[in-house]
Amino acid sequence: EALLNYLGRMAWSMPDEREQFDLSEMLEHFDLDRISLGGPVFDVTKLEWLNGVWLRDGLTEDEYAQRVMDWAFNREFLGQIIPLVRQRANKLTDLAPLASFFLQGLIDLKPEDLQGFKGIESDDETRRILTWSLWHLEALAEWEADGIQAVLREMAEIMGVKLRVLLAPFFVALSGQRSSTPLFQTMGILGKDIVRARIRHAVDTLAPISKKEQGRWQKAYDQAVAAHVAALAAQG
Repeated sequence: EALLNYLGRMAWSMPDEREQFDLSEMLEHFDLDRISLGGPVFDVTKLEWLNGVWLRDGLTEDEYAQRVMDWAFNREFLGQIIPLVRQRANKLTDLAPLASFFLQGLIDLKPEDLQGFKGIESDDETRRILTWSLWHLEALAEWEADGIQAVLREMAEIMGVKLRVLLAPFFVALSGQRSSTPLFQTMGILGKDIVRARIRHAVDTLAPISKKEQGRWQKAYDQAVAAHVAALAAQG
């Protein structure tokens, strides 16, 4: 409701200038004369505020509770998470801290969280590992654990590092912890959009990629992938 409300008000306004309205109200009052011809700006902060308005004022307590259940505790979602965390839990109360990162947006990270990995010599190497791996993952047609594992194994070969070295920053970027649930299954459950956002956030936590750096890395990545493909062809 909030997203539809926000998209509706980006280029149109209610006659009484109300910011919160649903689709039926928009259809009832829609008038072409009230369409703004200026270029709208997608303001995430404004969207979050409007979403808060809907959560606070647009739902009854029962509806609110049901939304929380549908979002965080639906059986299908829990059915994917429980097999990953149950072997690490001694009490049911252990499940919340083990699984909480599945319910978050971006992970709260500090630069030191992404430093000191064995086999990685610098922040730039960590940033490059995460960035190149993300580029390689973009080619996946289906986002599932086996495919993710195959892509990251290949990325380790391309970069000339052991798989465990390449994966170490991923645990922190995706869960905020150095040790967490099985990585490939975790990435599959989180979904491509969340994984992409958290990896980019981790890279930015160390240092945002400059345009010059982006171009240099992209060229080196393309060359490394081409060399890997050529080597495989020669073996075949």
